[in-house]
Amino acid sequence: MSRSAIVVGAGIAGLTAANALTRCGWDVRVLERSPEPRTTGAGIVLLANALRGLDAAGVGDAVRAVGQRAYPGTLRDGAGRALVHVSAEQIAARLGTVAIAFHRPRLQEALLDGLGDVEVTYGAAAAAVDPGDAARPAVVTLDDGTTLGADLVVAADGVRSRLRAAVAPDAAEPVYVGSTTWLAVLDNPGITEMSQTWGPGGEVGLIALGDGRLYWYATQVGPAGRPTGDPAADLAAARAAFAGWHDPIPQVLAATTPEQVQQLDLYGFPKPIPRMVRGRVALVGDAAHAMPPNVGQGGCQGIEDAVVLAASVSGGAGGAGGDPVVDGLAAYDRVRRPRTSGVLRAAWASARIGEQLGNPALVGLRNAALRALPARVMLDGMSRFARWTPPTLPVG
Repeated sequence: MSRSAIVVGAGIAGLTAANALTRCGWDVRVLERSPEPRTTGAGIVLLANALRGLDAAGVGDAVRAVGQRAYPGTLRDGAGRALVHVSAEQIAARLGTVAIAFHRPRLQEALLDGLGDVEVTYGAAAAAVDPGDAARPAVVTLDDGTTLGADLVVAADGVRSRLRAAVAPDAAEPVYVGSTTWLAVLDNPGITEMSQTWGPGGEVGLIALGDGRLYWYATQVGPAGRPTGDPAADLAAARAAFAGWHDPIPQVLAATTPEQVQQLDLYGFPKPIPRMVRGRVALVGDAAHAMPPNVGQGGCQGIEDAVVLAASVSGGAGGAGGDPVVDGLAAYDRVRRPRTSGVLRAAWASARIGEQLGNPALVGLRNAALRALPARVMLDGMSRFARWTPPTLPVG
């Protein structure tokens, strides 16, 4: 019997969910608020856990083809002195596979290609959802009043999710994490090694992408509301904020043009969400656990969500008098909330230790401790998340 799913949101988590559900035999439709696929955007690094999840969803090889190995990499202090260096071989040995860097639009294009003839509707903004229950379907209402029913609704509509209230009305609203960030992708001026710099009250990362371009990000602690919406003014603010940092950071920012950069304030959940499902609706990705980016697991956790969700709702019959989708969603919630709650807490802790640490004495102590630690200690911390193994999907 055919089962229907509506995925709300065509970001990384939503498209992975659509691929995984399609692989399990579901009839899937994707709704995306944006009027068309995005062709601009920043970069992302996916660690081993996310790559295994994409393999389970059947798109791992296609995704790897549009990315580039992220490591070797070096963590530096504000003066450019190395704190920790990690090689690609160390990453593969400790985490099970290399990490890969992507330009987000190319990653999303690969995920879209994996869907084949699955219907993806752009300009379709979901305003609300009736979660349904074991006896009736979930119903999505669009901004134009259109209603769409399905056996399953996947709410992958991001940190400002409009569907979250129907699932977890008592969830704390996302809060400003304390940092604003600048993101840009430009032609690579010759940088081959990934690097992160932790300075007082800020961080800069430089990551080569697989298409001849460079992705950089920069974060700075301070009050919310600093992005002006004027790319030229926002870029000028970044150049001023990081002008005294070590080479090649000022040069990279100088080579960036206003149309290549975006600035945004970072928001995340201050504490774990109390539930990720209700009725026939499941939250995935940032809609459920938006977090500071400091442990590199935001996108990775969304991919994990998607694969576990597909496995949970595709496993067969429900319990006595139950429905297999509703029962499967309860299992999804039991599995995912402890995992994502731990990652969320770790991301907040890392943010405070990393770029949000502004006291010079404490920065000095942190840097001295990092220099004294072998790289394997940092990798062991990463492996806490990256050694995750996905469930096997029942191919439909």
